[in-house]
Amino acid sequence: LARALESLELALLLDPENGAALVDYAEVLFQQGQVLAALEINQQLLSRDDLPAGLEDSLRDRQRRWRRFTNQTTVEASVLGGYDDNLNSAPMARELALTLSGESVLLQVSPEFRPAGGAYLNLALAGTNSAVWSETATRFSGQVRGRFSENSKHDLVQASTRFALAERADETRWNVELGFDHLVYGANSLFSSADLRASYLVAAGEVCRAYPRVAVQYQVYHGQSWLSGVESKLGLGLDCNVSGQGSINRLGVEASGLHNKELKSGRLGGDRQGWQINLAWQRQLGMGLALFQYTYTRMEDEEGYSPLFAGGAVRDEHRDSVYLQYRRPAPVLGSKAQIVANIYYHSHRNTIDLFQTRGTSAEIGISWSF
Repeated sequence: LARALESLELALLLDPENGAALVDYAEVLFQQGQVLAALEINQQLLSRDDLPAGLEDSLRDRQRRWRRFTNQTTVEASVLGGYDDNLNSAPMARELALTLSGESVLLQVSPEFRPAGGAYLNLALAGTNSAVWSETATRFSGQVRGRFSENSKHDLVQASTRFALAERADETRWNVELGFDHLVYGANSLFSSADLRASYLVAAGEVCRAYPRVAVQYQVYHGQSWLSGVESKLGLGLDCNVSGQGSINRLGVEASGLHNKELKSGRLGGDRQGWQINLAWQRQLGMGLALFQYTYTRMEDEEGYSPLFAGGAVRDEHRDSVYLQYRRPAPVLGSKAQIVANIYYHSHRNTIDLFQTRGTSAEIGISWSF
């Protein structure tokens, strides 16, 4: 497409009124995602009085088709079944050491607070509206997702909505996103958040683009308000498209500094700070699309957590998560149906046993778009 665009632009510099070149030029612009520019050129062609017989109908037809891409709404529903070996995100330790009167005392963890594995059903419904304007593009999306198992105490429902505003250009320079999330665990509201994120393109090469990124998230823990805080994040990300074995590999890496400020004084451990590394890889694999994502986060408290645990030691937490997804079309189930398979692993290591958790889940199912 890039070579075709260059050749057509040269042809139009030599002859700006070349109708055949304008017809193809509009098509290439559309294929590259420049819908408004393609519509403008196509409309110019329709206003000409030298169109060959039969061409006007095809130009009007593609004008109608292309207009639909300036404002699109899609809905996706999915049903997946899977198994999680730690549905309740319980600590791995069967014994917890408490420091009482200067002495270390071991207490047995009750079976109801140990990891509970089980099968589950994952249901999700999501909608997205994308609009293209003269200089900007917007996207508004929302999702409701529920994970249901035999034990309703471990059921999880999450609702989220996001609004994104970005520059409309071949190389989008800036992007701003506002989001809200709410999480219900069992029958109780557990967590809510509001976040604001932004990125800006500072360098673009043939393969990679560099984006400084900033985010601020307001976190509220219902029923445990002393845990609430404001977390800020500042980092640099690279987004690369690398050709290999006849396919495009999309690679992403981001390194960020983190700071979590307590909302109420007296929060155990006080403020927290740390850093995070995100790695992502995506490519076409067979008839489908494969995605791999790895995240490493290290967070440390500003002060000792509690005299009851490890003699008042500071929490030093290391979190690892690995996510694998594979999607491929399933035309036998519908023109826009896909088979989806996910594997997720997470591990939290901590100087305090109470916060050491680990879990793995795997699921497979069907997704439909409308």
